[in-house]
Amino acid sequence: MGDNGTIRFLEPAEVQAILEAPSLLSLTGLRNRCIMGIMYEGGLRISEALALKPRDVSLEDKRVEVLRGKGHRYRTVYYRSDDLAILLERWKARRPPGDYLFPVVKGANKGGHLSPWAFRKTFRGYVYRAGLDPGTVTPHVLRHTCATELLRRGTNLRVIQEALGHKNISTTQIYTHVVNEDVRRAMREPQPGPRPV
Repeated sequence: MGDNGTIRFLEPAEVQAILEAPSLLSLTGLRNRCIMGIMYEGGLRISEALALKPRDVSLEDKRVEVLRGKGHRYRTVYYRSDDLAILLERWKARRPPGDYLFPVVKGANKGGHLSPWAFRKTFRGYVYRAGLDPGTVTPHVLRHTCATELLRRGTNLRVIQEALGHKNISTTQIYTHVVNEDVRRAMREPQPGPRPV
């Protein structure tokens, strides 16, 4: 949430800056880039992304099966970019063996579950490197941004509810502020036409 109670979301250039922060030359950077891509494009919570198993992500049809969502609700979401599909394919070929799609890549716990706490700490560094405020841009903001972009593209609120795994539509309706703000801004812009006399 922002200071005024509104949802914090990112503009496309801000998303790009964060996604480009990890180095793809390192295994950790490749993993983290894939995690952030899945969260942003699929609208996943951090816990959902880190609970994914290799079989949960299909490279062929860009599908993600979220089997361990909040409230243990199952849902299917999709990611759209070919770039993410290529990175996920590269990651799947190089990832350490283990139960999780995005495991710890080094140390005593190599192949084990990556904790949300550890990822949040790393994410803060990427946000800082992107020139944004780590105090207001958390991993959850990627999910907010996904929902906001869907709404801006005219996606039905019920579809967004299903994609995000919200139990109640009222939870999803918090994103309508974005469209309301877009309308307010558009209607306040000076319009060409006859001047009042």
